[in-house]
Amino acid sequence: MSSQPVPGYTFAAPFQIPAVSPIRSLAPYANRPGTISMSGGYPATELFDIEGLTAAAAKVGKRLADCLQYSNIDGQAALRAQLARLSAERGVHCDPDTELAVTGGSQQSLALLGRVMLQPGDVAIIESPCFPNSRQALHYTGATLHTVPSGPDGVDVEALAALAERLKPKLVSVVATFSNPCGATLSLARRRRLVELAARHRFLLVEDDPYGELRFEGEALPPLLALAEGEQRAWVAYIASMSKTMAPALRIGWLIAPAEIRRRCVSAKAADDMASSAWIQEIVAQYIEDGRYHEHVPRIRAAYAARADALARALTEEMGDRVSFRKPRGGMFCWARLNGDIDSTRLLPHAIEHEVVYVPGKAFYIDPAQADMQAMRLSFATMNEAQIRTGIVRLRQALQACAEGRPTAVTLPA
Repeated sequence: MSSQPVPGYTFAAPFQIPAVSPIRSLAPYANRPGTISMSGGYPATELFDIEGLTAAAAKVGKRLADCLQYSNIDGQAALRAQLARLSAERGVHCDPDTELAVTGGSQQSLALLGRVMLQPGDVAIIESPCFPNSRQALHYTGATLHTVPSGPDGVDVEALAALAERLKPKLVSVVATFSNPCGATLSLARRRRLVELAARHRFLLVEDDPYGELRFEGEALPPLLALAEGEQRAWVAYIASMSKTMAPALRIGWLIAPAEIRRRCVSAKAADDMASSAWIQEIVAQYIEDGRYHEHVPRIRAAYAARADALARALTEEMGDRVSFRKPRGGMFCWARLNGDIDSTRLLPHAIEHEVVYVPGKAFYIDPAQADMQAMRLSFATMNEAQIRTGIVRLRQALQACAEGRPTAVTLPA
């Protein structure tokens, strides 16, 4: 076959260098038989409520013809009503007809909010470290993206106050409860301060809440929108997802935003995919109505609590003072730091060779110069307690091999 010249495409600026997920790039290693993967932020397959979803699907199947037509762009009325009830249980009250819209996961919610609020010349702020896909959702708008430091206690609110004064952002995105990757939860005082800053500087404060239902220690704190009073409510949006509590393949998320913002998000969604699947939406609505959601979440919460305990014990007993971490109180992740001269990127090839995979901390930073090279994100959700122990034993052995300078056949891209 003769070689063909590469066409001289002129790509839009945000896509001139396409993003490659640093997490998904580890999949070939994580999916090897025998490897223990602590890399992906996936829920545990064995905890999916197959019986409950099957029962809900059977009920919906009796009226299947009604579910195969184009859906309402803003979501099926039955699901919007159920999601409004779930949100109210969390303290977020809304009108399901004017403030809530169903989306293709919370990722689409953030992308829609970014698209209707941002354009080239605007400024958006996101915490650092953060989930890479959240960063991309805002980057693709063409806006200038700045970061505010975050960590085990969550976003540095006073640093954000200084940035807001100087940069005049139009949108700020945070994960206030069990953040990815740090697992951090903002205090009530910091939450109130964030809402105050949004109203004062007139930027849209977007809270992404995929993990809030997965609390297994401590007292639940209200979402940011639940704290917004009076005119403050005009500057706060809330997005959530069924991916971590029910199943990612459903692709069901939702946003709650001021009516004029929500209306524009629905218009943007029409240009994206016309609507989320009516069939799937009706199954999710039926599942919630049947009471299965409220039965299921405590079960997965208990399972993840046991796995977080197992990870904390294994890190303490196997790694000792070679690693520092806070025991997770919810969510799916532990943000750990290596003590000593070896950083997590240097260790990773040895870990892969010892059949355990994690995500190095640098994957979650926009600016490599700011990256915490000692940090690593360890997910405990998809493994049982025995596998978690085995994984940390392997990590200890990999650290020893790295410290001794043993050769490794694994070569990773820079």
